[in-house]
Amino acid sequence: MSSFKNITLLGKGLLGSAIVKQLVDAGFNVTVFSRTSQVTNDLPPGVKTVQVDYSSVDNLATALRGQDVVICTVGTPAISAQKTFIDAAIQAGVKRYVPSDWGALGTDPAAESLPSNAIWVDIQKYLKSKAALGQIEYNLFGVGPILEYVISSSFVVDFQNHTVDLYDGGVHRFSTTSFASIGKAVVGALKTPDATRNRLIRVHDIVLTQGKVLELAKKYSPSDVKWTENAVDASKELETILSTTKQSDLNFEKWVSLLRAAVFSGKFAAEYNPSDNELVGLPILDWKEFEEIFAANFGKSLTAELVKEGKFDGIEKRV
Repeated sequence: MSSFKNITLLGKGLLGSAIVKQLVDAGFNVTVFSRTSQVTNDLPPGVKTVQVDYSSVDNLATALRGQDVVICTVGTPAISAQKTFIDAAIQAGVKRYVPSDWGALGTDPAAESLPSNAIWVDIQKYLKSKAALGQIEYNLFGVGPILEYVISSSFVVDFQNHTVDLYDGGVHRFSTTSFASIGKAVVGALKTPDATRNRLIRVHDIVLTQGKVLELAKKYSPSDVKWTENAVDASKELETILSTTKQSDLNFEKWVSLLRAAVFSGKFAAEYNPSDNELVGLPILDWKEFEEIFAANFGKSLTAELVKEGKFDGIEKRV
């Protein structure tokens, strides 16, 4: 099969914008769908925009005719709506669908029962059932916690308050991937359609631990800063959260707590070993490169403006 040419993106945001840029740079014809006209802001030249009704299979299918691939990056509130997107893609004759499932553990079979994964697993199963009937192809991507958030947010280490909840001493390894690298992995998958058909693709820029991130945070903090380390038994923490959390009452705070405990517990495949970097042509950062990125961005808050202006990362230059 020749590589795909016409790609539609559903949703935008930081990740969607990064994927669009990589698709355009690779020579794909890109269309962005949105429920509002505001999506036209800040798109690369040549990208088409279409305002659609996300709730209508017929409306979406009409807009999708002639497209080869649909890539979805909608946020959590719209995840369940992807069944409509998938049905519309099939009706329009789209060849491949990439769901909005860009996380750390959502593609690990051992983690399917986690309340935080329920809606994503439901979409995965629905998409795979359609692929099994030969109606459409798919790709799933395992990318780990987003690298920009690892560096800028309190998910791994609380840089602002100089504290860390250190799970099992911070030894458990996890994969992490930047926005730009996710976009490049998507491009690599679409450029090799036969090798990547109907499969999970797990990639990373680097494998880290909480301890390694804390080591750098201490190194680049002012000398008078004192760090507070709270020892956490990962297994007990995860067990406690699971015993008191149901999918129905999983608000954002509980979701983050559950995800942190799961990623840093060592119980699930948070480290992608082996990875599929070679398959999609994505290089891996060495420690020196990562430390340079960390040092350049230490103390910054992640914003769309910084990412757009290339002032947050230096990441894309190295991948």
